[in-house]
Amino acid sequence: MKTKDTGQIDKAVENFREHTGFTIEIDHYFHEDKDMDATGILHTGVKKIPLAIQFKKRVTIPILANIRNQFYHAEEQGILIAEYINPIMAERLKAMDIWFLDTAGNAYINALPVYIYIKGNKPAEEQATTPKLNRAFRATGLKVVFAFLCHPDLVNAPYRDIAQTAQVSLGAVGIVFKDLTGMGHIIDMGDRGRRLKNRKKLLERWQVAYPEQLRPKLETGRYRAPDPDWWRKADLHNLHAYWGGEVAADRLTHYLKPQTVTVYVDEKRISKLRAINKLRKDPNGDIEILKAFWDVEHESDRTDIVNPILAYADLMATGDPRNMETAQIIYERELAEHFRED
Repeated sequence: MKTKDTGQIDKAVENFREHTGFTIEIDHYFHEDKDMDATGILHTGVKKIPLAIQFKKRVTIPILANIRNQFYHAEEQGILIAEYINPIMAERLKAMDIWFLDTAGNAYINALPVYIYIKGNKPAEEQATTPKLNRAFRATGLKVVFAFLCHPDLVNAPYRDIAQTAQVSLGAVGIVFKDLTGMGHIIDMGDRGRRLKNRKKLLERWQVAYPEQLRPKLETGRYRAPDPDWWRKADLHNLHAYWGGEVAADRLTHYLKPQTVTVYVDEKRISKLRAINKLRKDPNGDIEILKAFWDVEHESDRTDIVNPILAYADLMATGDPRNMETAQIIYERELAEHFRED
């Protein structure tokens, strides 16, 4: 956590005291890469509750999914502290029973007999500005980061090969290298080459940015098929197409009954995919078609589902509790061993 963010935590804690009369004592800040940003103790007057604290400038649905998972595994009671939590997000957090504070004085604490729920306080004007996004986590950069997450050894490949795999320009590769190196995610070890570091944190950052920055640019619209179960027998192999989202989750876990059918497909083959399966445009349809953003032409060992990383991100982006639960199953079964802390 950045040192300047400790000031925002302190401000939120002080506003919480002013609005409620209860105190939170911060006993440790973690400035290194940790799942939690701080620990503390909530004094309710009835009991003392140890806290595991996460700080976020902005709170989005994908961030919620990560926070809920991390709080689930924490020994202490988890609490989210943010610069500002709007009323809609406050309602979502309360529904998920995620405790929170913000610097505007909004809060949710469910420690019966103490129950606190404050929403609707407005942030100071200077806090309403959106922070500048690192270029590695804008649309083009996310393609490169995805390629690295799927193929960590790719960081040692020539820029031209990386650009081919990620379907970006050579210049974009250089920009992403510079940004990821500055963030400590790429380490240059001289004669031993380059190494991808803190991959779990990189995955989390990618998963949060993907639905906001890249996914909307890939969407081609909603569709409907005459046969609602068309996806159970459809053959995608010769179309350079892949099941994503809930269908991919069903294939990987057999735990989720898909409500939305997500297909990633080579842009040149979208029309063929639609024609073969008689898919028709429908803004309320249960099928979404997205353009594949990686090198589908030269992919080896291709299956009919996307990489589990992408299936995981698709599910987390929905904010649906059932999807998020299934995403966690995918993470534990398919990804955890590849993203151990390094």
